[in-house]
Amino acid sequence: MLRIERIRDDIAALGQHAIAAHASRRTALTLAQQWLASAPDAETLRTHIQPVLGQSDRWSGALPTTSEPVNAQIACPQLPLTDLVLIGVDGSQIFPDRHALTLYYLLQVGTLTFRYNGNAPSPMTFAWLHFAESELFDDRGYLIGGETLGIERMIREMEVLARLTAEERVESGHLVLGLSDGPLLWPYLDHTPKAEQECGSYLEALRRVQQGGGIPVGYVDRPGGRPLLDLLWASRLSGDELSEKINDNPMRTLTDDDLMLSVLSPGSRTPWFTRPTATNERHARDGQEIWFCYLHLGTIDAPTIARIEAPAWAAVKEEAMGRCHAALLHQASVLHGYPYVLARAHEEALVTTQDKAALDQAIQREMLAAGVLALPSDKAQQKALLGQR
Repeated sequence: MLRIERIRDDIAALGQHAIAAHASRRTALTLAQQWLASAPDAETLRTHIQPVLGQSDRWSGALPTTSEPVNAQIACPQLPLTDLVLIGVDGSQIFPDRHALTLYYLLQVGTLTFRYNGNAPSPMTFAWLHFAESELFDDRGYLIGGETLGIERMIREMEVLARLTAEERVESGHLVLGLSDGPLLWPYLDHTPKAEQECGSYLEALRRVQQGGGIPVGYVDRPGGRPLLDLLWASRLSGDELSEKINDNPMRTLTDDDLMLSVLSPGSRTPWFTRPTATNERHARDGQEIWFCYLHLGTIDAPTIARIEAPAWAAVKEEAMGRCHAALLHQASVLHGYPYVLARAHEEALVTTQDKAALDQAIQREMLAAGVLALPSDKAQQKALLGQR
């Protein structure tokens, strides 16, 4: 039981820290707004930053990919959505648990296909149960954890999206946008042979979406990081200062999300950017370099910023990306700033406590039928009793 009275002083100190941090962030935000307003043109920025582009291990800021000013606000084009199909995809999992009846893990991917033709959306789920020892333990004999499952889940989500995209294109022939909940850029940094194989599987799934006639789009809600702020800081440095000071950005208390919330108008997006990271270079070698922009999906009273990611080959398709812009605004208007298809895909993917209990019961029955008595550990049983208090 938590004794609040024992940490009263710490709580008070936290409040004072929050006040000071808020004041510091307001000052930094004012300066960041000035930097954005006075930023050089895109070509000048690209030329200026060239000396550090080969140092992807040292700098991974944003790089403008188009000719628009980096502070441009691109309004939503007036384009029809009647021949558009939007597929939302999300995933969830049950982690392996040493204290459970037996060792296993489950991956589930949920999707919602939203056709702008007046018909009801189509939900689907896909699930995989893993229980072999070779799947449950890593090379050192440890039980696999969240990153391993996150990698497999990301691959599965894109493979499902590739399958549904190809089927939808054959059936309707309409433009298909596949919206995944999370980044499109591979987020894992391990470079072992196994990790390279996993990244290759993911990039192959991205290619299959492209070959099936669809466009994959990543949706990152409340994005962290500051690649645009890092670019703005680099623009303030002289050529001689770039190598020494590029990582000394004084905007460490801010994120791009903070800046966009203060300057980006509802319904508008920024120009496209890329990031010259080693991972994105790996994407580029497979023809899947990732670009991104920021999009304001909320209102003045309830602002919401998302980072939208798309492969470069798709981002240059002005009409397709314009319709993506319009569809995202429509989807977000239903749920006050978050795309409806992703909310429903999450609902389909979610494995509830009741779902897990039903699965465990089914596994226990199957094991009993095979003559194996399986019980949770004493620790698990005791925690279950305490959880009823």
